[in-house]
Formats: sequence, C-alpha cells, structure tokens
Amino acid sequence: MSELKNKKELIFVIFITGILLLLVGRTNAPAPQKEEPVREEQSLPDIERRLENALSAAEGVGEVRVVIYYKDGGQKIIAKDKTEESDENKKHFEEKVVLTDENKPIVLRENTCEIEGVLIIARGGGDPKTRAMLISAAQALLGIETHKIEVLKMK
Repeated sequence: MSELKNKKELIFVIFITGILLLLVGRTNAPAPQKEEPVREEQSLPDIERRLENALSAAEGVGEVRVVIYYKDGGQKIIAKDKTEESDENKKHFEEKVVLTDENKPIVLRENTCEIEGVLIIARGGGDPKTRAMLISAAQALLGIETHKIEVLKMK
C-alpha cells in the first residue's frame, strides 16, 4: 500500500514540475514575431513580355502586345521581433526587423500584385475563335475573370 502511495506522490510531483516548467518557459519566451507589410518592387513589364511571347506562339494570333493594369504594387510581409521592457509604471515596446546572415530581412510571405485588367492587342484579334483563345489563355495564366480581359485587333 505504501508503495502505491509513493508512486502517486512521485507522479504528482512530476506533474507539478512539468506545469511549473511550462509557466517559467512561457514568461521567458521572446514575444511572437510581428508581420509588417513592405511594398514590393516587381519587374512588371517582364510578366507582360512573357505573356506576349506565349500568346504570339499560338496559331492564328500573330504579333501581340499586352498591357496589364495592376490595382497595387504587392507587398512582402517581413519578420519582426518585438521586445517588451517594464519600468515601474511604464512599459516600453521595441520592434526590430529580423535579418538573415546577409543583413536582408526575413520574408514570411509575399503577396503578389492584384491585376485589375488586361489588354491584349493581336494581329489575329479580329477572329472570334482567336479572341476566345486569347481570353482563355490570359485567364488561365493570370488567374483573373474573363470580364477583366479585353482583346483588340492590331492594325
């Protein structure tokens, strides 16, 4: 009977020790990283050029010009380390950008530019089948609705 009592006491001590370790670890843990949006510089004409090259390779399309209108410039979410210091009645917060070994900010997530509309001007843009194919291809490549894509015939 005393052996069972000793085992229960040991389990109770281990359980309390575990809870205390969790609580101590939580108070000394650094504050979670905060995300901060930063404007992204993208090579927007490169996307247009790649789309022009892809579309002009299709049968019946011919020469192609593409103009993409963007709603915004996109953004990068970078890692920030937040520290908190307390003096008597005041709390001070400090945020620092978390850097890599090359002194570049750590990017947590990248949000790409939102496309507002696409204009495709093509030699074969007057043909209904070619027009439908261009709209379908742009929709598939850019992930936008068809009403945001306009196809014109090149002169």
